[in-house]
Amino acid sequence: MSMQSVVPGLAPSEPLPLRRRRCYLVRHGDVNYFTDDGKALDPRSVELSDKGVHQVLKLSQMLKGIAFDRAMCSDYPRARQTAELLLGNQKNILEQTETLREIRAGRLRDIEPHDRHDRVCFAYETISEADGTFLGGERWDAFETRVLEQFLHLIHEPDWTSLLIVSHDAVNRMLLTWAMGSDRRNAQSLEQDPACLNIIDLDMVGAQVSRRLIRMINVTPYDLCKLADPKTVMERIHAQLAAPVSPATHHLEPRREQQ
Repeated sequence: MSMQSVVPGLAPSEPLPLRRRRCYLVRHGDVNYFTDDGKALDPRSVELSDKGVHQVLKLSQMLKGIAFDRAMCSDYPRARQTAELLLGNQKNILEQTETLREIRAGRLRDIEPHDRHDRVCFAYETISEADGTFLGGERWDAFETRVLEQFLHLIHEPDWTSLLIVSHDAVNRMLLTWAMGSDRRNAQSLEQDPACLNIIDLDMVGAQVSRRLIRMINVTPYDLCKLADPKTVMERIHAQLAAPVSPATHHLEPRREQQ
């Protein structure tokens, strides 16, 4: 017998109301990882290129008029710049966190030149391995835990309905696979072009997620039909690594954190 049936005057409990929340998930815009003379830059401090600024401004036109309750980005300059351009006069709400940094690669210069194409262009294929790493660096399982712990913490905070997250390629892929309710290996198929937009809706009952809805994936307002550059994210990185550099700077190859 339930407690409600034995306590006089106690009305049956009302169902908790359904609340829908929206997450706008963005990858940072284009950056230059090398100087004009071929010198590699520190990927932790590179800023948006002119092309990247143009891409983000195109996206900002699409998001114009949206009032964000919360906004969060990784603590890398390219993510912060992207977020600030999108937020405009709302930039005072922006929070930065290292938990949304891109997955860390090992030393790319340790990869033999004849292996570099396959290792870099197909780097996501290690994601399904039990102890798989990204190019010899951070383990995929540890990366997934880092990203999802931050996101789930945000979900359990009650003070937002509209959330902007600006981060990186692999970060977005992990959040999208979570929203799909699928294994992280499916991240291999979820391309994230520069300054792309994804939208995830969450139906909440109290503090619990009752339903996850993906409204949009990898939309780039500056190139809606993906005609400008058919290369994948990792093929673009390989193209930069394969570009001729001077002997004095060859050892300064960038790490996967640049995504």
